[in-house]
Amino acid sequence: MSDPNTLRILEIDGGGERGYLSLKFLQQFLNQWLGAGVTNIAPYFDVICGTSIGGLLALNLASGVNPYTLDPFFTVQGKQLFSTNGVDSNRATTVDKVLSLSVTGVPFYSTQGTAAAYGSNLLVSEVQSIFGANTMQSLQTNVVIPTYKADLRGDNTIKSGVYTLCSNVNTPGFVGQNELISEVALATSAAPFYLPSRVITSANPLDPTYLDGRYLDGGVYANNPATFGRNLAQILKPNANRVCVLSIGTGLGEMGFDDPTPSGLAADQDPLVSITNLFGLFDVASAGGQEGVAKSLFLESQYTLSKLFYYRFQPVLDPALDTELDNTDDSILTYYADTAADYYSNDLDNITTFIGHLSA
Repeated sequence: MSDPNTLRILEIDGGGERGYLSLKFLQQFLNQWLGAGVTNIAPYFDVICGTSIGGLLALNLASGVNPYTLDPFFTVQGKQLFSTNGVDSNRATTVDKVLSLSVTGVPFYSTQGTAAAYGSNLLVSEVQSIFGANTMQSLQTNVVIPTYKADLRGDNTIKSGVYTLCSNVNTPGFVGQNELISEVALATSAAPFYLPSRVITSANPLDPTYLDGRYLDGGVYANNPATFGRNLAQILKPNANRVCVLSIGTGLGEMGFDDPTPSGLAADQDPLVSITNLFGLFDVASAGGQEGVAKSLFLESQYTLSKLFYYRFQPVLDPALDTELDNTDDSILTYYADTAADYYSNDLDNITTFIGHLSA
């Protein structure tokens, strides 16, 4: 390995099926940096961090899983995961989603309590199959995986909760060091409305090295945990004087309802007050948080004396296309792959420069 005084951090955002976009970019990046023959990238990063689908990818990579073998999670399993009846890509309609939010209270892709091999049951079985009985201590590099521990009132409304950072490193501010990898993966990917929250029961709920409670998607806390990854790396190697952060987004575009805002509003009606805009506002909040982190790191890397080298992949997606996080149609997957390839080609000079810093 090159300069031991350089911290190398990989971060992957959340974004549902749009994680395929992130994966295709990462594969091209790794091929240029390490060569396709390197299939275990864990030793090349001091910290790998991610949220939601980014957390799932991060835990796979930190386990030594070959990044070039992860496509089927999106191209095969994803089509069944985001399905209401086991037919590929049979997504919940807007009517279904409104009913779920306002009447039934059942997440769009919940199959809890059934034997169905699709929806949330498929996610659970896939994650448990990948990680088995392995705990966070078996990971081959350090990780940071955000989630949110919800606290419910007697009427099952959220009262408060705990913003939670899971890691395999036993240091203040991080928990879950002895938890099953599969439970951490399911906790960070329990996307509100789309998938059920993950309930984890610990034999010793006062032991912070395990999770205990009801957990929601890490995007509720930090959809881009790059700064947390950097913090952990600096805690572990306080004398390191160079930092390289590779941050991979899932694109800027609509994640929620694909339907447009209703037309014909009266003059005194606020166009933002509608159930179909709930997800639009969630998009804005989620993107604002993640892009705030990205902007801060960019400014530091460009305009301060800090030895921070930073690269962010975050293409702006075509607003005419349905880029909702549960769209698994072949056409959108092809679009994501093409977008990653085009972005890579168009920014090759900057990518090559960053790889030079990473390899120094």
